[in-house]
Amino acid sequence: MRLPQNLQSLTHETIKADSNGIDYDVWTWVPPGYEQNDHAYPLLFVLDGDMFLPAAIDTVALMSSIGEAREAILAGVTTAPPGNHGIQRTIDYSAVAPTAETRATPEGAAFNFWLLYEQMAEATGVGFEALFGGTDEFHSFLADQLLPKINASYRIDADEIGVAGHSSGGDFAVDTLLRHETPFSRFIVGSFGTDVLEATLAEREAAFANRFSDKPLKVFCGYGVAEHTDPFLKAYIERGMALMERLQVARPDDLSIIVRGYEGETHGSVFPHIFSSGYRELWGTGVSFVEAVSLAAGEVTT
Repeated sequence: MRLPQNLQSLTHETIKADSNGIDYDVWTWVPPGYEQNDHAYPLLFVLDGDMFLPAAIDTVALMSSIGEAREAILAGVTTAPPGNHGIQRTIDYSAVAPTAETRATPEGAAFNFWLLYEQMAEATGVGFEALFGGTDEFHSFLADQLLPKINASYRIDADEIGVAGHSSGGDFAVDTLLRHETPFSRFIVGSFGTDVLEATLAEREAAFANRFSDKPLKVFCGYGVAEHTDPFLKAYIERGMALMERLQVARPDDLSIIVRGYEGETHGSVFPHIFSSGYRELWGTGVSFVEAVSLAAGEVTT
């Protein structure tokens, strides 16, 4: 079977994490033309890679081919079968269990994520608290095991390593931003809240405000405006946006945060929009589509 050109460099490997013993599917993609040069590339980890990596590949391939953005290497990560990714991602992407206050159902809400997680815990025979608190181990897998492995195989720019995540994946991206030591400095964050950060957030936020990174930190954060029609999602996202505002005020010199809402988009539909905008903001060339086409046409005629 012949794959589309954009996917012909995609490779797959199942890797057992040293930190937590979980098997992960890892898909690594390099852009066309990688073998024809010798420069280093940005690296972006895409969480929930089985769902979001295809759209990320198409976005990066298209934007870089027309000159709107730079090329990058992408690595999609997902729990490998027979593991239950729905459960494992909750563990991996959450720093602490949500507090009783944040777990409460807002008035008029059609649903509550945390009630669903309580049902999940009951169905699998584990305690609610056991579904949370795995960010240290998952970050260690990405930073201490997977990143060196990719570094050994590809040319990576150590100053431009990023992570992209949506919803709980966005929670993990922000948890990573707040870390004292991490190789990540670029973040694409979709529809996140602070619920799984809240219990320790004040302490971590204060520590973050009082330190500076050896490389500029850049964050693109987006959400679907249609998500605000549900009181639970509205409150969840507003807590996340409030944190972004506080972090930007606390560190104006080495932290850049862009926040954007997308009219008409829901929790399920918004991430491709967030990724494409975020990628252009973080790795864009500043050249528009029209300018890029005009430049290419000029090169052909000359």
